[in-house]
Amino acid sequence: MKTEIIQCLLTNNPCYAENVDQVDVRYAAFQEDGPKGLMLHSVGRSEPRARTFIEEWNDEAFEGPCVHAFIDAEDGKVYQTLPWNFRGWHSGGTSNNTHVGVEMCEPGCIIYIDERKFICTDPEAARASAERTYEAAVELFAMLCREYHLDPMAEGVIISHKEGFVRGIASDHIDPEHLWEGLGMEYTMDGFRKDVAESV
Repeated sequence: MKTEIIQCLLTNNPCYAENVDQVDVRYAAFQEDGPKGLMLHSVGRSEPRARTFIEEWNDEAFEGPCVHAFIDAEDGKVYQTLPWNFRGWHSGGTSNNTHVGVEMCEPGCIIYIDERKFICTDPEAARASAERTYEAAVELFAMLCREYHLDPMAEGVIISHKEGFVRGIASDHIDPEHLWEGLGMEYTMDGFRKDVAESV
């Protein structure tokens, strides 16, 4: 794998503590069985640096989500924030019980108008940034498919947060497709799954 993986576990995040304590059967099952699928997210905010999120989220008082990894939009490095076999808090639905969640950071030159729309002050730089995170995500998902014997083309194995919502297993989000569409890129989840399959 060309993409570098840097381990920065969110040991102070409440999600990490609940996994360590195995507070209910969902955590024990995920750790015992490993993931059944992988969910691709983007952060939904103009922030290219993974370490910004890591610093914010690695706090006992943090009341937000917890994912397995961030992909930095400036250098394409993967920052692993949970063990792959820990149950994350990334989807707002039952896919937390089955899927690893990975967040792609977003270009610093986009400005959100609301939760779903943005404008971009430097489209060329933004597309280069999104390309870096996409390529790193392909490599990471291929590695995880090999490690956990997942078929990337099988129904429901690799999905986006948006697709998870459509399936009724995640909260109402539109990422990461909204990022690609808003930047005029041709990336799709069908294409992403094919790229992962070719890299497994």
